[in-house]
Amino acid sequence: MPIAFLRTMITYKALNAGVKIVEQEESYTSKADIMTKDYIPTYGVDDENAQFSGTRIKRGLYRCADGTILNADCHAAANIMRKAVPDIWDRTTDFSFLANPKVYGFHELNPKSIPVKGIAA
Repeated sequence: MPIAFLRTMITYKALNAGVKIVEQEESYTSKADIMTKDYIPTYGVDDENAQFSGTRIKRGLYRCADGTILNADCHAAANIMRKAVPDIWDRTTDFSFLANPKVYGFHELNPKSIPVKGIAA
């Protein structure tokens, strides 16, 4: 399925359900430390002197400046949210919920085994 079609369908379904859609540029969201609230620059705009407190230590893991280890994808997703809504995490002091996300397979999300075109049961 082409990504443009997938994007169109997600947008259509969300708007149909009354969900607001926000498209957000995502550069540097995997590098900026969410716990220290590093500034997240935009690529090619204000990134010349960008400095980040934490670091990705290996695939899938991000180490914050204080040593906290978070799931890198969850960390980046939280930073994408922060780019869209800058004060979204202002009241959050514990980001441990980003460390070990629960992973679900398709069949766990579709427990009644409702047939889905193109996906074998």
